[in-house]
Amino acid sequence: MVMDDPESVAQFHEGGASNPGQQAVYDFSARALDALVPQGGRLLDLGVGSGRALSALLHRRPDVEATAVDLAPNMLATARELFVAEGHADRVELFEADITALPDRLATADWDGVSCVWTLHQLPDFDVLRGALRQIAALRRNTGAAIWICDFQRLKDPSALENLVPCVAPSMPPILRKDALASEAAGFTLAELSAELTAAGLGGMSCGRARPLPYLQAHWVPATNAQTDGRRSRPQGKQLQGRASRDAALSRWGFTAKPYRPEARPRPSTTDAAEVRRHCRASRA
Repeated sequence: MVMDDPESVAQFHEGGASNPGQQAVYDFSARALDALVPQGGRLLDLGVGSGRALSALLHRRPDVEATAVDLAPNMLATARELFVAEGHADRVELFEADITALPDRLATADWDGVSCVWTLHQLPDFDVLRGALRQIAALRRNTGAAIWICDFQRLKDPSALENLVPCVAPSMPPILRKDALASEAAGFTLAELSAELTAAGLGGMSCGRARPLPYLQAHWVPATNAQTDGRRSRPQGKQLQGRASRDAALSRWGFTAKPYRPEARPRPSTTDAAEVRRHCRASRA
């Protein structure tokens, strides 16, 4: 399931700049990678999409250089335009490639970190997933790189996310909403992905999931050849504002585990509390 339709790519990319839920996920991943990737590190991003997630990290870490791959030409073109516009073009190299069979130049290079954000659910079946995880395991085995995997988790109730989206993102464009629901439905459960990681040689990774609605999961392991203390740097340039900032804080606090030091629990407003209760009811439905 490769997202490359021009309108789908455009709405997904715009959502990364305007949808608080997408922005919260990108912020969470950037903070995680900030803690995992050593100073001056080289990152391989598997499934860069339109570039928003990687850009969030590059804003936080001006010392990091990245190589990013994707199988969708329109996504790569959009990412390239984004990196040029945001001044990151000299720090990112883009490749059109299959993450289950990386070119030798990438498969044999020395990496400090490997990231895979919102990509695995796009794979069509378990056999292809296993190919991707074997590739990640080989990168880890050869380089000792830190690994960060963040993706959808398929919910027990197929209607939970469909009922929730109109409450928390009523203005989400129809194509983006359809893609989001299809992506969640195509996701692997935390138990399924954990088992496949172990079978691929990536057993023992730390993991966590979103709360109260466990639609998101993350798996990670620090680099073997670098010391990190879990501290996070301050983002450079623009920062999240308004609802996006609030949603990001609630998302970080709600995650069951994370690869950086805990932070103070946010103090939700009355409106925040009402939305959390709706999340809870949806998750129990």
